[in-house]
Amino acid sequence: MDTAEKVDWAALNAHAAGRPARRLVGKAIAAAGGDRHPGVVLDVGAGAGADSLQFARRGWTVHAYDSDDTLAARLVENERMPGAVQFHHVDIAEVEEFPAAQIVYSTYTLGLLGPEALLETWEKLVAALPRGGVMAVDLFGTNDTWAERADVATLPLHEIDEMFRGFQVIDRTVRDEDGRFLADKKHWHVITTLARKLR
Repeated sequence: MDTAEKVDWAALNAHAAGRPARRLVGKAIAAAGGDRHPGVVLDVGAGAGADSLQFARRGWTVHAYDSDDTLAARLVENERMPGAVQFHHVDIAEVEEFPAAQIVYSTYTLGLLGPEALLETWEKLVAALPRGGVMAVDLFGTNDTWAERADVATLPLHEIDEMFRGFQVIDRTVRDEDGRFLADKKHWHVITTLARKLR
């Protein structure tokens, strides 16, 4: 795979549609104060929607963004959930402004925007969070196979820490291991950060 654009995201997301939500969903909700007063979540790169739907099942209103519309077909499930998912079929890098939210959530997506678009989008996502809002995101580290690609943002830890200036880091996990992406072998270096905005 030479570029992210060559991936058949519709096929990938259709395959992933049955996967359970990540535990990061529950961690983000807990960090944002729990389910007693559910608010708004931005799910950036929602994919097949397992995480978006889990937020909604727990009463949260989700703005789900993705360039693939696999999630749109699943929103009939909204009728059975206390929350709701509003799907935005869009190139994330072209979103001019995100709505205010208590949680910004993004897994395995932000780095695929590329170095320049990542930083521009990051500023908009930080602006969408109030003081006390929660950021729960994956970013690619420099050991990742995709560090060789100019179209993917891979960052050293000190640059990731700089992005979280003005946040209290609550939890951080690092995946640094061999694995696969579709049919290809790949080394994953993914830094997952859960943080609360201080100001």
